[in-house]
Amino acid sequence: MDHKTPIFRSIAIIEERIHEKLTVEALADSIHFSRFHYQRLFREVVGESVMRYVTRRRLSLAAEDLAKTDAPILYIALKYGYDSHEGFTRSFHSYMGVTPSEYRKYHLSVSISETQKEEYRMSYSKNTDEIIRELNSLIVQARETAEFTRKARSRESEGAAYSLFWDLTAQRSEQVAAKIQTTLHTVSAIAQHPDEISSRFLIIKAIEDAAFWSSVTAFQTGLMMARAQPACRAAFDPICEKYQELSRNARICAVRIVPLFDELSELIFQDMRACAAEKLQRAEKQGKTAAAALWDDALPYAYIAEELTLIAGELAAVPLDDTTVSSLEDMLFRLDIILFAADMDTLRTPSHKSLFEGILKFKEALGEVLAFFQSLSSDLSDALRETVGNPAVPVPSPDKLFRDAAFQGNILLFYLKGEVQKLGSRYLDAEQKAAFGTLCGRLKNMIYLSDHARTQKDFTEVVSGFRELSKEMTLLAENLGAFGAPVQYIAEEMKALTTRLKGNPEAEP
Repeated sequence: MDHKTPIFRSIAIIEERIHEKLTVEALADSIHFSRFHYQRLFREVVGESVMRYVTRRRLSLAAEDLAKTDAPILYIALKYGYDSHEGFTRSFHSYMGVTPSEYRKYHLSVSISETQKEEYRMSYSKNTDEIIRELNSLIVQARETAEFTRKARSRESEGAAYSLFWDLTAQRSEQVAAKIQTTLHTVSAIAQHPDEISSRFLIIKAIEDAAFWSSVTAFQTGLMMARAQPACRAAFDPICEKYQELSRNARICAVRIVPLFDELSELIFQDMRACAAEKLQRAEKQGKTAAAALWDDALPYAYIAEELTLIAGELAAVPLDDTTVSSLEDMLFRLDIILFAADMDTLRTPSHKSLFEGILKFKEALGEVLAFFQSLSSDLSDALRETVGNPAVPVPSPDKLFRDAAFQGNILLFYLKGEVQKLGSRYLDAEQKAAFGTLCGRLKNMIYLSDHARTQKDFTEVVSGFRELSKEMTLLAENLGAFGAPVQYIAEEMKALTTRLKGNPEAEP
């Protein structure tokens, strides 16, 4: 006997009477089932209890009203069966991840699709509801972080010296929110297009970017504050904490939503590879052109040119068949860091802005390469699935942990080179320059070892190596006095990296 037809008939009744007081008994009677039999079949067909489904549909429609009308929140609450503003707010926050006022304030509207009668689509929709909830929460947090950053300017103790910097960091946070928000419409359409691998990639990529950029912005903010007076640094410590919290929540969110796309992770588009070689060559050429514009002994941008040349060289060196999504993403992340650093340098010397235009062309070309490979492997999903115990907290495998440490070490090396060049001959004598040069070389070797660490001996050597480099960097910073604060900040970040590695059982000496 087909039990689905009467259940779908009851769903149609729910839609017709969604504003009325509904009970399990009344809905069971409407299709001539006993309460027990109806509840059992409803859960079997729909995948959730009757009243949970009713609540979910009411909150979805309430969200639509919040987005499309100016009706008071209390009016909407009463319309969908809630007795108070407070009760509606609690229920809405539990379902959407944000309060009704936040949902309306930040324009978090998504297309609320009609109830689907295909069983697999109904099951998939429940998962997309959870993704929407997570994304809504991240959007609000990112936008509130931007607002917090701008408000911090009112506590500025050094005039307008950092106003442009705070604007730039706030813009970064808003860009994170905007990128996540664009995925909401994609999520809402997944039930109709469950086989689109691009949907999976775009959503996960947006969350990964949110985690990455909030961390980078927190680091850049801390580095900028290290150059300031102590009183100014203390005043803006809360900003770093905001970005760290945003980063943590974004990583947790990424882990939670990945299982929704597991069945799509095997889908690939082999025909996209036909043009990949051409795109790789174009990107390599753009990278070399961008670097050539910055190789000038009279300019303090050799550290940027060096990194651009390195990325372009990596594109040329890796065979097409060995090119992966994660390696291209790493390159694009590094290129974004270079652009961020260039933005900082442009604030100092606006007339040099044209020198950095080639970097944007390089990024565009590299982005095109990534578009070809973004759905060709499941390494991103595999990395995010590497959890132990609580799936809400990412716990990567030792290999993944040390590869990530290598990537983070490269970021620290990049910024260290920048600080050394900014100090220059004005603050560094020949001996200090040589010491920094040696330290950078050793750090580069340690990054390589971390990226290729596979054995217990490797893990131990990497942890010890990063720890020793952090100590030596601290000594060099102390010898510079007040001018060594930025170097000290980088040393502390490396020490924190060592602590994270030691937290892994495989990395204990």
